[in-house]
Order: sequence, then C-alpha cells, then structure tokens
Amino acid sequence: MSSLKLSVKDLSRKALQALIQECSKNEKLQNDTEIQMIINTGKKMAVTKDYVPRIIPLTQCKLNHPKDLRILLITKDPSSRYREAIDNDDSIKDLIKEIISVKNLKRRYRGSKLNMLYREFDLVVADYRVHHLLPKILGSTFFSTTKKIPFVIKMSRHIKVRGEKLDEECDIKYIRAQLKSIAKNAYYLPNEDNCLTIRIGDINKHSIDEILNNVIDIAQFLTDSTKKPQGGIIKGNIASIFVKTANSISLPLYKGENGNKSYKPNYEEELKNFKL
Repeated sequence: MSSLKLSVKDLSRKALQALIQECSKNEKLQNDTEIQMIINTGKKMAVTKDYVPRIIPLTQCKLNHPKDLRILLITKDPSSRYREAIDNDDSIKDLIKEIISVKNLKRRYRGSKLNMLYREFDLVVADYRVHHLLPKILGSTFFSTTKKIPFVIKMSRHIKVRGEKLDEECDIKYIRAQLKSIAKNAYYLPNEDNCLTIRIGDINKHSIDEILNNVIDIAQFLTDSTKKPQGGIIKGNIASIFVKTANSISLPLYKGENGNKSYKPNYEEELKNFKL
C-alpha cells in the first residue's frame, strides 16, 4: 500500500495561524512553545507499546540541533570507558552534558531527585543494552508522557553474534550521528490505540510552511507500508489531524476521506470560547 498523498493545500493554514496568534496574546498560553499534531486513525494501530521512540525523518527543517540541548547519556557499567572516549573527543564532548551508568543512576536518583533529573536535561539517550531497565528505574517521571522518554542508541556499529563477547567499542562518529538524527527529526511512541501525538515545530522558531511540511512528512511516513517496521503503522486512512499546544484546545488541520467535509471551523471563535 502506498503512503497517504498529502500536500500543503490539503492542510488548514488558518488553524496554525490562529493557534500561534492566540499563544502570542493569551497570557495563559504564552509559555507554550511546542506545537503538536494529533493523528486520529480509522483503525487501531494495534502496536505493542515498548517504550522505544521511533524516529520520523523530516525533509524540510530541523526541530533541534544537539548543541542546543542538554543531553544525558545512560550507559552500562562501568561508564568510565565511554566517558574517557567522549571527553577526549572535541567533536562530541560538548554535546553530552552528563554520562551516568545504570548502577549509579539507580543509586543516586530516587523520589524527588528524579524530578530534578527530569528538569535538568532536555534529552535522554541510553545504550540499547540497558534501555529496557529504565522504565522501572525512572518510573512515571519519565515514562508517563513522551516529552522526555529516553531514546535508544548504540555505542558502536558492531552487531553482537550469539555466544560472542561484545567488544566494548565506543564509536564517537556513530554516536554523534545518532544524536543529530534524534535531535533534528520527529518521533513517536507506538501504541495499540487509534491516536498519536507528535511534536511538529516550535512557535517563533519554525515557519508555518516548515510546520506544514513536517506534518506531510510524518503522515506519509506513518502510512507508507514500505517504511516498516519504523513507519507504516497506520492501516487505512487517517481520519483527522488536529494541532495544539500543551494547554490550548485542538484545532482541525485535516479531515480525511471519512471526515465531515461540510464542517467549516471558525478557529478564532473556538479559541475565544476556550477557557483554561
């Protein structure tokens, strides 16, 4: 099955314009910077939730650059071998703000200290060999939403063969490439439901055209069966797409073939009637 064919003309520029304008003048929304798209599908995706974010490649703009983020790297024990390699390489040492092993993470951060850790970093990445341990260690502080859910990375390109002892290589170039990919692209967390929420841009950072093109990239990637297993998880058509910020109402951006074509939203009126 081919991916959903969307173009900018299929999307409501007015919805984004109204949302951005309301955030600029409504004091209760002025701290909202991230714009999200909410995808409603006709059928449930029925994908098992595994707490592993999937990257969605964006073609038009970068959401972030690693140097603009405070990044935490979680490694297997001991972390010293990775810390030494990273600290001695100028191309990456300033990108990663802290390196911590799973053992130290579990020992040092409990209770209220997990909240401090959550606030301190913008992005958390973890060695694929320890990522599965993090839901129990970091708990709902990090895993109740997708905002700062830890990403999986590999410390080298080496593929482990059954029965073989894995070489503790630290491939700096490969790690840096993964950080760039995670920072600049969109991502989603699979679930069994019929709804996905995905960040598509930031107010005062990305233009409306860039955000709309991000929506197209995301919709096509998620409906293209040739992109499996990362993409192609939406079976059939997208029923609707809405846009919102953390505290705003949702405004309709796109109605699919089964949507209500006669619905003509008044975005300004909907926002005016919205009460926080």
